[in-house]
Amino acid sequence: MKLSSINKQHLLFSIVLGIAGLLINCYPIQFFANVQFVLGNTVTVIAAVLLGPWYAFLTAMFASTGLMINWDSPHVYLFFGLEALFLGYARRLDIYALYADAAYWLVIGAPLVYLYVTFIMEIPSSHLGFIIAKQGVNGLVYTSLASLLILAIPKLWFFKDKVKDRHRRMLSAQLTYFFTLMVTLTMLFSALIFNYYFLERQQAMLKQNINDAVSHLATSTQNYLRNHKTVIDNAAKQLTIVADDPKQWQNMLVNLHESYPSFISMLIADPRADIISASPASRLINIDNEENINIKDRDYFIESFYNHRLFVSSVFLGRGFGNDAIIAMSAPFYTDLQHTTTAGIVEGSLDLSHFSHVDQNNEYTDDESVVMVDEQNQIIYASEKLGLTALSVFNFTVNDGVYRTSLELLNIEHPDSIVPEYIYAHKTLDNGWTVYILKEFSPLLKLAEEQMFSSFLMLLISLVCTFYISRKLSALLTVPLEAVASQFSASAVGGTKIPSIDENSPKEVFNLYQRLAASKQQLIDNQVELEDTVARRTEELENANRKLKELVDRDPLTGLFNRRYAEGKFNEMLDFCMRSEQALTVVVLDLDLFKEVNDNFGHLAGDECLRIFSQLLQKYFKRDIDIVARYGGEEFLLILPLSNALHIKHHLNSFREAVSEQRFTSPEDKREFSVTVSIGAITANADYANDLDKWIKVADDNLYQAKQDGRNRTMIDIITE
Repeated sequence: MKLSSINKQHLLFSIVLGIAGLLINCYPIQFFANVQFVLGNTVTVIAAVLLGPWYAFLTAMFASTGLMINWDSPHVYLFFGLEALFLGYARRLDIYALYADAAYWLVIGAPLVYLYVTFIMEIPSSHLGFIIAKQGVNGLVYTSLASLLILAIPKLWFFKDKVKDRHRRMLSAQLTYFFTLMVTLTMLFSALIFNYYFLERQQAMLKQNINDAVSHLATSTQNYLRNHKTVIDNAAKQLTIVADDPKQWQNMLVNLHESYPSFISMLIADPRADIISASPASRLINIDNEENINIKDRDYFIESFYNHRLFVSSVFLGRGFGNDAIIAMSAPFYTDLQHTTTAGIVEGSLDLSHFSHVDQNNEYTDDESVVMVDEQNQIIYASEKLGLTALSVFNFTVNDGVYRTSLELLNIEHPDSIVPEYIYAHKTLDNGWTVYILKEFSPLLKLAEEQMFSSFLMLLISLVCTFYISRKLSALLTVPLEAVASQFSASAVGGTKIPSIDENSPKEVFNLYQRLAASKQQLIDNQVELEDTVARRTEELENANRKLKELVDRDPLTGLFNRRYAEGKFNEMLDFCMRSEQALTVVVLDLDLFKEVNDNFGHLAGDECLRIFSQLLQKYFKRDIDIVARYGGEEFLLILPLSNALHIKHHLNSFREAVSEQRFTSPEDKREFSVTVSIGAITANADYANDLDKWIKVADDNLYQAKQDGRNRTMIDIITE
């Protein structure tokens, strides 16, 4: 686009659209996960349709800046800039915006998104389809919305110097496109709303399930610990009873262990912390030096023996009884029932494989994982597929980034990634332990992707069906109309009825055909009668013409018709508008403060002003059917048949502005001056009144109001009934 060819009005309009798009794109609509819908690009499509590719590109750069601020990703300039150019050039080829945008995302946009996500963004390939589908659907949404806005807003549809069609479009194509737009937008919004609430429901169910699972596991774990604490406590009470008979300790311990095999091992230690009894018994003897094993440095001995309390340890690595990660439960027993002297402790090493059994028999879903940590955040147990080591610290990061979801998310393997790995729920037990239930996030995203693709596929099928049905429906209108036009065209032969105009045609079209046929026959009859009448009236008309020639129909100063001519023509124009059922406009114009022109510049200047003003009138109201007359002095009268009520005021204001901008020159002293005009008008159906005075009365009242409001005004009454 050359600099000299830049339309300043278009440039300003494209910048205003771009700023509006920037502000809208600063607040994209969150859908699910990292998917956001942008509506600010609607203005880019409007610019492409109305102004062409390069103005649309400028608008796209502004609108994309809003996304750049929000996403901090420069790819938006490339994707949406190319889209603007593509739509602009497609518009020049008379391709509808919706069809062009669908082609862009299919041929150019989707491959670009694929390359960008694959080689630049750190996003798993499982998210790729969802992102690409979202971009295409988003493009169809804002393109459909923009096309409907252009159709719905008259100022956009009649935008000055907009890009025009190279070829006149067929009515069937226009109807088909309009139906396609409506169905596309309706189905897209319906599908997106359905998917949104479906995913919200899935998240709520998932959240409920995972919370139920963690509560179940926490309750099970707490009961497991509580039961075994009770076992150790009861064992200590029994040992207190037989504290004076150490020979019974071993048998009692073996029997207890057999009843509660959840303990890996059990032992009894004396006040010196030497192990006196153990189960299994093979672990009683230290194989290396055959000396009793001493546990005085173990927390479970110290806490129970010296602090006289039931103790549950943190997870630790077994020593002397193997290298298993264990949890020790211990309690003191006494030499007497009054608990005055501690005789030793009884301890059980709890089997952590129980949690593996609970994990494997999870009653909810197979894709859930379990992590259990103690009060020091050391891993007591973790599901095998997580690859976490017992006794290690449970390190994770809570993912609260760009992914929109009502679920709690965390990352273990890639703590810094923006892509969440797991959905989780957790619960802290009474003893300070914490239970986590983890569920992979990718299946939920996969479900959203399948929903998006299903909706997109349904949309495509619906569009194909809509396109086909719309063409058939439009044919029901256009084919009969073409037949009617052919029937009454100049090339039609005789009164032969065209087969397509029958009772199967739409009622309105068939009624139109019958009216036209009756009118045609009436015209033929009138023509015959007229030919007879013409012969009789010829002499009378010749006499009348001679008299008319003697009358002066025009004002000698301005060259416009005079008042008598305008009043005589009014009824003719009124009948003309009645036959065609069109509106008529009567306008009274008066030059403001015209006496001051005569007083200050002379009457010759006043006459010159009237002549130039009349030329402007003839320039702006130049149809053959327009009547422009000097009504008297500086007052003028317009009778405008076949008026468009939507545009008449705009046209009168354009003329008024042209008068105010016109410079007049006094013939005597060459001084320049300017004048303004006040305008009063009425636009109504032709059957409003048969008397011109009634029309002029309304226009004159409006002229008076324009004068009262400060002159240089246009006041018009548009009467629709």
